[in-house]
Amino acid sequence: MKMRRRRSDPQVAKALSRLLMAPVCALWLAAPVASAQTLTAQPAASAAAAAAAPAVASTSSDGAGLVETLPDLLRRVLPSDPQVRSALAQLEISGERRTQARSRLFPTLGVQTTYGRADEQEFGRPVDRKTNRAESTLRWNVYNSGNDAAELRATRIDETAAEQDLRRAQEDTAQRIGEAYLEMLRLQTMVPRALERLQAVQRLVDLSRRQADLGKLSDADAQQAEAALLDAEIGHEELVADHESARRKLARLIGSPSADELPRAVAVSLPAPSAGAASDSMGGTLPGGLAAAQQRARAARERVRPQISLLAPRIDLEVRKQLGDSTTPVLTTQTSHSWQVTARWEFPVGGEAQSRRDETERRAEAAEAEAERVMRSLQAELSTIAPQVAQAERALVQIVRQIEQFNTLVRAGELQFEAGRRTLQQLISLRDSRFNAEKRLSEQATRLQRARLSHLYYSGELLSTLNVLTVPRLQPLQAPPGKLPLDFEDASARPN
Repeated sequence: MKMRRRRSDPQVAKALSRLLMAPVCALWLAAPVASAQTLTAQPAASAAAAAAAPAVASTSSDGAGLVETLPDLLRRVLPSDPQVRSALAQLEISGERRTQARSRLFPTLGVQTTYGRADEQEFGRPVDRKTNRAESTLRWNVYNSGNDAAELRATRIDETAAEQDLRRAQEDTAQRIGEAYLEMLRLQTMVPRALERLQAVQRLVDLSRRQADLGKLSDADAQQAEAALLDAEIGHEELVADHESARRKLARLIGSPSADELPRAVAVSLPAPSAGAASDSMGGTLPGGLAAAQQRARAARERVRPQISLLAPRIDLEVRKQLGDSTTPVLTTQTSHSWQVTARWEFPVGGEAQSRRDETERRAEAAEAEAERVMRSLQAELSTIAPQVAQAERALVQIVRQIEQFNTLVRAGELQFEAGRRTLQQLISLRDSRFNAEKRLSEQATRLQRARLSHLYYSGELLSTLNVLTVPRLQPLQAPPGKLPLDFEDASARPN
């Protein structure tokens, strides 16, 4: 009688897939690393250490040494990262420029001293006059069509853009280190499994040699087992070399002098993208790169002055007060203090003033176009993540089920091989297939974590999710409600 296979409900399968993803990734990536030698287990101490001490100073239960979580690693290395330090210096530069722009709104105080000698004619007689005079001055630009105030507003926006550039530098560094961390974690998980495979093949080779000596196996079968051992050795050495390369790469990225000082990686828990969010939506939080580009566009638009400003005068106030005068012979008239207001209209006949305004207009358009380019690029990257996450989630469930099947087949195959009902080639093939499935599981789990990491990066939530904001004043910008991300206010249309 043939059994009919019941077709699974897609909704039920999808729900089971979501439920199994988190434990599968955590259990697989957090699997303990087996050593070639027998290690003394300490299960009680590991739980107590994980609860009592931070990951940077915790010792793993298998005696492998210090471990460090990804958030702890980022909090430790971000302040000293060159890209972050450069962005922080640019933020301080923008603060100094804001101070310089603000100082233009205040008067300028000065002291002037004059000392000299001159041959003069006074009432037809030659005079040898020695001048020794000191006076204080105050000069103040009272009005220049609001250009200084507009520059101050623009520098304040530039400072906000520099803050977001600093956040972008931290996001870039966090993503770069996070990807290297996940790769090292994947290889760190696969090395002990390759070692287990190597040891199992070694035992199979010893068994095949004994059976060949007893005449139960041919010499060809024994050589086939030795060939499988060579394949397992090559695979193990390749993973060990890749793991060492990944450790060295991560050590160089974080500025560590040696990979030997690098702590072991532990499983990373990253949240899955919300099901209700659009595939290309950045939500309410803007990524640092996009927020900085938008703020620079706002600052460039702020510097565009209205056409009427080209016809406005420049009005200056000047006040002078005499501090001392010992000029000899004494002048017939002396000024103790004075003030004057000067209004100037300057119209370059070559069109320089209009050309400067047109230049600021083009710069604003270029900055707005750059902000739109950054937004489209981020949306394009976000749109590709959802299919990757969905495929990786489905693949993980299927591979876990496949590994369970291979475990059953390998155990049965070993018993059947000892009973002479299964060939050596079949047993080797089963073990290789199980190892390849374990390798695919590790790759898919890492691919899923990378996709989630990229989603957090492109949606502007990476630093807040990992809780690694190292600058207290640094906060992500929120998209204004009721406006598109690229709705810029036209400063040239505002009254002065």
